[in-house]
Amino acid sequence: MKNARILLVSLLLLLGLASTLPAAEVLPVPEAAVQSPGVEAAGNEQVTTLKLQEETSPDAGTAEVQSPVDESIDNGEIAGDEGPGISDPLAPLNKAMFTVNDKLYFWVLKPVAQGYAYVPEDFRIVFSNIYDNLWAPSRILNNLLQLRLKGAGNELVRFVLNSVVGIAGCGDAARDAFGINKQEADFGQTLGHYGIGHGFYLVLPVFGPSSLRDGVGLIGDQLMYPLTYVGSSHLTLEQKAEIAAHEKVNDTSFRIGDYESFKESAIDPYIAMRDAFVQHRKKKVDESKH
Repeated sequence: MKNARILLVSLLLLLGLASTLPAAEVLPVPEAAVQSPGVEAAGNEQVTTLKLQEETSPDAGTAEVQSPVDESIDNGEIAGDEGPGISDPLAPLNKAMFTVNDKLYFWVLKPVAQGYAYVPEDFRIVFSNIYDNLWAPSRILNNLLQLRLKGAGNELVRFVLNSVVGIAGCGDAARDAFGINKQEADFGQTLGHYGIGHGFYLVLPVFGPSSLRDGVGLIGDQLMYPLTYVGSSHLTLEQKAEIAAHEKVNDTSFRIGDYESFKESAIDPYIAMRDAFVQHRKKKVDESKH
């Protein structure tokens, strides 16, 4: 309970900070926006003025016309149609952490997951089902918070069926026998559902790409995780860390090669990862509103 109280206090403090930071969108500027036609689009009056200047000024042939959009570009006020963006004021620190996570993957996580992958896939799927079932209370509560009552009901039914019929979540009986699929929901998504912006971009150790809002979301989800409330007399902090590490390795064993392909296809992996994160999270928030 002491750990839960600490997590709750941290959540409230970070949430208060996040609510004061509007979601910043730093978007690419379409090339058309900086071309000379942008000046003509300002209106007939401005075009007439420019023509008069050309006729009366002896240096009209060499004079440079300053496009009115240039100032707004410098101020970051123009938003294109390229997609969502995010403020990244901690870019040097984030890039350093991105490099650390990259090395952790190739030097530690990937080799361990490759060795672990020799465990028969059926057993690894069982572990995956168990971990997924443990996170069901978080999905139930977040679906409720997002007023997605059908999703919350589906998750509640799944949790009961998989805990009983699936034998403590070892099998996904709800999906396999009844066709009830998982309804993904997390607390970062819930905050976005109610209009709380990202704040700014963060790259977290091990967890990878995130934001101030979604960092708070991780704490909120942990408060909804049943093992958080298991006392040290039954499950020590070290044992909880071992369970989390096994969950990570087990999940990675199904995805070896995905990150490598992503890096190979990206011109700048850091920027590509940041953009992919923002687009993915925007999609999740949009889904929570339907």
